[in-house]
Amino acid sequence: MTDNNNNNNNSNDKIMYILRGLPGSGKSTLAKSIIKENNGKGIILSTDNYFIVNGKDQYDPTKIGEAHQSNQNKCKEKCEQGISPIIIDNTNIKRWEAKPYVEIALEYNYKIEIREPDTPWFKERNAKRLAKKSIHNVTIKKITGMISKWDEDFSIESILKEKPPNRNHYNNNSITNKFNKKKLNK
Repeated sequence: MTDNNNNNNNSNDKIMYILRGLPGSGKSTLAKSIIKENNGKGIILSTDNYFIVNGKDQYDPTKIGEAHQSNQNKCKEKCEQGISPIIIDNTNIKRWEAKPYVEIALEYNYKIEIREPDTPWFKERNAKRLAKKSIHNVTIKKITGMISKWDEDFSIESILKEKPPNRNHYNNNSITNKFNKKKLNK
């Protein structure tokens, strides 16, 4: 899936790939292939990396908000540096999860491409195979829940219209809120 309709003609060839896919779908493999296609240039930003300590996955669900905020901050920093391509390697099940990255990309005049893995088990939404292939040991039950929440329309326009849930998700004081305040003050 590719979406180039970001209403942005001044991109100077800077590009941000926003990957989306279920655990075990092949997002990280896709991210690495994009880097390879770009002769090793670019950066992969994944919220999962926040939890890697001394090479080991130390996932803590109570810190997911911090992890997403950290990844969004790194994204903004890499955009300020003009790094390209920037690859966001997250599940992005819901449109609102990708919204901060879309806003950052637009703010820094990056072309945006939404990409999904092309693996058969992902296309089939085969929770059992996805769980087996997941490097983070995500359960079949958890993946099945993610499948049920999957947003099909993932165009840039639909992402920008999306509002995060009213709960205290990882968007408090996020770049999204700062970006919206900045736009209002112009």
